[in-house]
Amino acid sequence: MRKLAAGAGALSLILFVLILALYEYIPQTIPVLRGIEAEKSLFLSIRILVINILTLAAFLILAKSIYRSQQDYELNTYGAWILIFIMVKMLLEFVGLLYESFLNLQMYILLAGVVLLGFYGLSRHRYLFGKEFWKPIRFLESEKIILTILLITYIAVNIPVVSMISNQ
Repeated sequence: MRKLAAGAGALSLILFVLILALYEYIPQTIPVLRGIEAEKSLFLSIRILVINILTLAAFLILAKSIYRSQQDYELNTYGAWILIFIMVKMLLEFVGLLYESFLNLQMYILLAGVVLLGFYGLSRHRYLFGKEFWKPIRFLESEKIILTILLITYIAVNIPVVSMISNQ
């Protein structure tokens, strides 16, 4: 899973550079939420990628904590699939940023991915949904601090969107 995590980090950087390089080709209005659009800005152009990077970082911290307490090698396969899904989501949302016609298809692909991951988790790792699995998991202080920073950053990135919704 380390190689996948490194690949996800590299993909994040590549997509960030591509958004900056292709900024002039991004449509003048950017979907903020389904049915709500706003004028193009650099912040709105990178917002979804930033959210995906925050999700990726949080997932990696959670996965490390789970692995440290459980050391379940079979669970690594599920984690790898989730990591691949996050990377595919990054790519699809990047393409959707450039091609508005791709947005509806993107939604169905991502929904199918979530459903498939859910079914896989329920069929192979049902114990994840029980309290007993989560009791021995402990986070290091550094992990708690990083997760708190990620949460605060996530909220900060979404504050402009909340204000856009409340103004409409």
